[in-house]
Amino acid sequence: MGFHEFGNVETMSSLDKKDTAKKEYVSFRDVFNFLKKNLLILGICSASGAVLGGLYILNSESTYMATTRLVMDPEQGRIVSQDAATGTVIIEAAEIASQVEIVKSEAIAQAVIRKLGLTEDPEILNTRSWQSIVKGSLKAVADLFTGGSGEETEATSEEEVMRRTMGGFLSRVSVRRVGQSYVLEIGYASSDPQKAARTANALAEAYIRNGMNDRADAAKRGAIWLESRLIEVGRKAREAALAAEEYRNEHDITAMANSSTLDQQQLAEVSSQMLAARAATAAESAKLTTLVKLIEGRAADGNMEEIANNPQIQKLRDDIRAAETRLESLRSRYNEGNPAITAAHDEIARLKAAINGELRQIEAVYRSNLETARTREQLAEAQFLNATKKGADKNIARVELSEMESRANTYRRLYESILQQYVGTMQTQSFPLGKARIVTAATAPFGRIWPKPSIILPFSTVLGFAGGLMAAILRNGLDRRAGSGERLQRELGITSLGSIPVYRPQLDSGNGSKPLPTTMLPLRSVLDMPYSRFSEALRSVKNSLDSIIPANGSMVIGVTSIGPGEGKTTVATNLAQLYQNEGQSVLLVDADFIGSRLSRLAASAAQDVGMKPVDLSYIGEQPLVLQNSRTSAGKAARGVAVSELERENLHVEEADEANPVPLVTVEQMKQASVSSQRYGHLTTLKEAIAKMRRRYKVVVVDMSGFEDSADTRTICTYVDGIILVLGNSNKMTIERLADALSAFGKSRISLLGVIANRSDARRRQATV
Repeated sequence: MGFHEFGNVETMSSLDKKDTAKKEYVSFRDVFNFLKKNLLILGICSASGAVLGGLYILNSESTYMATTRLVMDPEQGRIVSQDAATGTVIIEAAEIASQVEIVKSEAIAQAVIRKLGLTEDPEILNTRSWQSIVKGSLKAVADLFTGGSGEETEATSEEEVMRRTMGGFLSRVSVRRVGQSYVLEIGYASSDPQKAARTANALAEAYIRNGMNDRADAAKRGAIWLESRLIEVGRKAREAALAAEEYRNEHDITAMANSSTLDQQQLAEVSSQMLAARAATAAESAKLTTLVKLIEGRAADGNMEEIANNPQIQKLRDDIRAAETRLESLRSRYNEGNPAITAAHDEIARLKAAINGELRQIEAVYRSNLETARTREQLAEAQFLNATKKGADKNIARVELSEMESRANTYRRLYESILQQYVGTMQTQSFPLGKARIVTAATAPFGRIWPKPSIILPFSTVLGFAGGLMAAILRNGLDRRAGSGERLQRELGITSLGSIPVYRPQLDSGNGSKPLPTTMLPLRSVLDMPYSRFSEALRSVKNSLDSIIPANGSMVIGVTSIGPGEGKTTVATNLAQLYQNEGQSVLLVDADFIGSRLSRLAASAAQDVGMKPVDLSYIGEQPLVLQNSRTSAGKAARGVAVSELERENLHVEEADEANPVPLVTVEQMKQASVSSQRYGHLTTLKEAIAKMRRRYKVVVVDMSGFEDSADTRTICTYVDGIILVLGNSNKMTIERLADALSAFGKSRISLLGVIANRSDARRRQATV
């Protein structure tokens, strides 16, 4: 049991709840239940779609398609590449697509229309769209009012007839490429099979004839252009060749056998000599640098040829090694400073000085060689600069000459190419060839292509089913009725206590008394029909309430509705009778200060409806009694001590065998209130409820509809929890209920749940 604040109740459509929809899980059972619930709509829509499809088949005119196939002669230029793995030739798709569009062009269509005389064909004229019909009618009316000339009207009419005929004609033509081949399939649809075949063949012949005429005309125009171009290019080629020869003679440029000039050959030789001199200078400089490092002791001899082949240096090196050997021997026998060791050191120094002298002589030779190499290098560079200076002017002339010769060669090659094209064009003009030929002529088809029952009937059925499914989804999504407990919980956070079916009285009430009015029978349903669907539903609601009633305490339950006539009094009365007949201590309070139906019945027929008014003065400050009268009677029978209050209850029970429900009426409340206070009955009711809960375990308070009653909204704050009765939940929407609950404002009340009264839901059959 929780408190609710209805002042800021907000609702939103289930179609707009994107965040909530993401968290919802839809199982196969949900889908099955959805389809089962909307089975009638789906069946009607599917059957309607199938019927409409059948009517369309019966009322549609049969259409036949005749096709003819022609193959295009491939040319080498139309092959763009070849697959290296499979060797398959890849045909340029744009070329084939272009031919497909040419077949469907207006030129081909106009030729076929004129040949077959289709301008007056009613089949083609009837295929006009409604736009063209409207335009034609408006134009005719405009011409009628403007009064155009007859000749212009006739010419315009002929042109419009041709355009209109071409529109209807082309709508029946189909052209497609067969696979990845050069074959084109041309088809024509008509209600007459013979006319379809005749027109398809005429299209193929017109396309072939158009291609031949185009090639012949193109060849003729090309020959004229090539002839003029050939004369012009030949003249330019001759002028370019003469200009190149005159420029060569003017600048004395002599060509060698290998297409190079004499100056260029001499410059190449001088350049080679200069490079060789630079290489020799670099080599001598490297040798001298290595020898200088050797003399200074910064490097080894580096296996220099002059040192390795010098016998004097080799002999001195052998003497140094022998002297070093003797020095090591003397050191092993004598101490440092011995005359023998000093003499050995002097001998080694003398030998090294002799080697350095030899190296100095070799250094002088290297320096002489380096100077000679540098002189040769300078001479070669001087010759190269001289040759370069002399050939600078001729180089510029050679560049100009090269450009002139290139221009002359270009004109010559262009002339030869144009000459070849001219010869080929003349041959094509003399004998033009078509780009395609017919491989399969069209014949009259045996079967129609439209309408096809095998396609239309399933498609129309599926389309009808889809429409029904869409209607069911929209119906389910837009259904905002509050009849679903799950929807109440999701939208408003309100728990559903159950659904009560429509009350259906029996012919024999079973109470043994005179028949009661029909309006009074529902008030004692649990007494007259204890195991009816109505009573069983109320018992289910009571079981839901039992779980929240404290075991050692009491509870005050208010029963209300949005407006009058929703069955709240019936629910309150029968609920109190259920508690009374199950041995619970219960009190029924009529707090409906507007209708006061229970109070009026108590005054006229209290015994008939199983109620008994009690005196408010009888209820005093008594200890809490949770036992019922039957329990007290049992104690008395067993000789157990019974309290004074229990004896009082037992006495009341024995006095009234019918066991009526105690009732506090509206008049009692008003009489007990202060007469000077206009709304004193509310204070009296609040005090009475506080006293009643000490004597009774369950107090059921029947209130007016809260939407138009401020008393009810106030009384709801007195009770422990309220039950909201919806008279017809299938007509009550979530928004309507939310608006009604917002009438409580900021009042904090405990809403136990909602009871859907007068529900038409079928009772589920128990399965064994």
